[in-house]
Amino acid sequence: MRTNRVKAALKAGQVVLGSEVSGLHSAEVPRLFAEAGLDFAFIDMEHSSMGLETVADLVHSARQAGITPIVRVPQAEYPWVARVLDNGALGIIVPRVNTEEETRQIVSWTRYPPRGIRGFACTRAQSEGEPISPRDYIEWVDAETLVVIQIERREAMENLEAMLSVPGVDVACMGLMDLSADLGIPGEIDHPEMIAAVDRVVEVCRARGIAAGIITADMRAIQFWIGRGMRFVSYSTDFLLLKDAASRACRQMRETPTGR
Repeated sequence: MRTNRVKAALKAGQVVLGSEVSGLHSAEVPRLFAEAGLDFAFIDMEHSSMGLETVADLVHSARQAGITPIVRVPQAEYPWVARVLDNGALGIIVPRVNTEEETRQIVSWTRYPPRGIRGFACTRAQSEGEPISPRDYIEWVDAETLVVIQIERREAMENLEAMLSVPGVDVACMGLMDLSADLGIPGEIDHPEMIAAVDRVVEVCRARGIAAGIITADMRAIQFWIGRGMRFVSYSTDFLLLKDAASRACRQMRETPTGR
């Protein structure tokens, strides 16, 4: 069975890097991310039009390319979590998690009894055809499934210590834009109140032995927060990366002196 290299790296205290698959619904994107040297492909169902069949294709492509597929589900509901995991995702990102009870529920959806309530399904998408006993499979799920919760509301900040004390949480990932909006400073991710909030998440994560995470298309913010302890880092999106590369190439070509 496949090892979740992102989870192993985080346990070892390392920084892991990824980018978002959301605008380009092509199995080539995870392959390109793998070739670029990224650790994970973050497949987004919250803010994209992708359905489960497309996600399953992207997950399969990522696994075959050797990059860890992590899916952000649309919301905290058991069917979304269980189905993306049954289709081979090695981790989930759950948006808008605000309480300890919600956190416990989410973890329980990723685990089989007696540690959770997930319905048993050892699918080919997960096993890749490798024979495995039910007992060993359940142990593999517990060991290799990455659980990421997003901190996006004032309420989550108020319940932070309790939420991040729940066993089974691997990453607390900031939703910078949503949190700034809820704090009344929309988009001001450099605001002192935002910096203090994110610093607090990093410190609480460090104290509890889990990783703090960030998702943003702002490279300056990425570099700033890696320097302050962020270890789960997703930069930009498939669409924006392609647009940026195409824009740079076009600009360079237009600025090249002609031979006439």
